[in-house]
Amino acid sequence: MDIHALLKLAGGLIAMGLYVPMIVEIIRARGAGQSFATWGLWAVLDSMLTITLWQQHGNYLLSLGFAVGGVVLSAVLLAQGGWAWGRFETTIALMVLAGVAVWKFSGPRNATIAVTVAVCIAGIPGFVEMLRKPQPAAGKLWAGFTVANVLAYFGGTAMTVEERLVPAAFTALSVLMVVACWWPQKK
Repeated sequence: MDIHALLKLAGGLIAMGLYVPMIVEIIRARGAGQSFATWGLWAVLDSMLTITLWQQHGNYLLSLGFAVGGVVLSAVLLAQGGWAWGRFETTIALMVLAGVAVWKFSGPRNATIAVTVAVCIAGIPGFVEMLRKPQPAAGKLWAGFTVANVLAYFGGTAMTVEERLVPAAFTALSVLMVVACWWPQKK
């Protein structure tokens, strides 16, 4: 196994492993403030990324880690009755459908770009909410996701969409979330 493969694997395993503390907290809090629909739709987006990257023989282990973690987290929320549907979930569902349409009509490369953008857009409300109500404890989790994303980025073997786009975009989103978690709250 070469260094690139090792970095990709480490990024994917760390990403998946970071869902464990989230799942434990969701079980402890009985799903308070979390929605099966939101996490389920994110799991669908991450699964789409995994498949499109795999089809291109690209850097798919990071998105696979996110997909597996998202599916398990969604299942936990569903078991706890954490179902809610609003405008945000409708927006994510529309982005899922747009990603499927792009995939169908223009192939896996363009679908990878469209779905990566969709995942990042879907993260904006969480970022804004974190700026409003910073949670320093969540900063550690987002710092862990940043490490996973950076490892996967350096696991890429070329500066191409299928090797570097997803980890680069997810690194930027994770760094923003870390900053938001520790952002000074207005009094």
